[in-house]
Amino acid sequence: MESQYFEKEAKMENPMFKALTIILIVLLCLGIIYLFFGIQNLSKETKYIGVEQGDGKIEVVGSGIVYITPDTAVASFTAITEESTIGSALNKNREKINRVTDFLKRQGISEDDFKVLDFNIYPKYQWQTTGVDLTAYPNGRRVIVAYEAVESLEVVIKDSDSIGRVIQGSIDAGASQVSNLKFIIGDQEKVKDEARKLAIEDAKKKASEIATLLGIRIGNAFSFTEEYDIPEILFSDGPTTGSGANMEIVVRENKVEARVNILYNIK
Repeated sequence: MESQYFEKEAKMENPMFKALTIILIVLLCLGIIYLFFGIQNLSKETKYIGVEQGDGKIEVVGSGIVYITPDTAVASFTAITEESTIGSALNKNREKINRVTDFLKRQGISEDDFKVLDFNIYPKYQWQTTGVDLTAYPNGRRVIVAYEAVESLEVVIKDSDSIGRVIQGSIDAGASQVSNLKFIIGDQEKVKDEARKLAIEDAKKKASEIATLLGIRIGNAFSFTEEYDIPEILFSDGPTTGSGANMEIVVRENKVEARVNILYNIK
């Protein structure tokens, strides 16, 4: 019995046995540490569900809408004159256009805000049988009986309150017709800035809400893109009321929308 005891004591005092024991203890500790951090990493990955592994970012889309009434009108003012000769048609039509432009200037519209859009002279034909050799032309002969001069101006009207007055006054001055009436936003950049600001605020709010729900922290933005829906040409679908100098054009409110895409780092 004593011999077995001394053999056991001898083994425990053996340097090789001590070294193996220490190694086993170290390996056991390393295994426990590895298992602990593995669980931590799994927990962290679970918190970032929906984010591509390793990206460390989140994308947010924000929208900003501004409602605005167009403050500028654009229209075509056309003078049409029919005469028996080209010269007479051109001269009389030019007189009409001059009266229209003089009226526009008196309304405070700058020469820079109107330009010649169209200028043409057209022959007017008619089928005649009188004095025509019907053996050669059984159905009669197509001859020029007059000439039609047409000149159009594109006019920008910046005072929206004067649109009806300008249209009616131009017709009274000599314009044969007013067409292609459309409405635009004069200062688009100002409206874009306002819509962009609202869109960014919306994106920030969404990012904060997402961070709270996912239990993460949002870092700095590192990518930004934007786009706009701006009705560059707004055709009036409102009623035209009154007559003469009291003509009133009703312009309706329109929507300008900005959309932004922002990428945030995840802390």
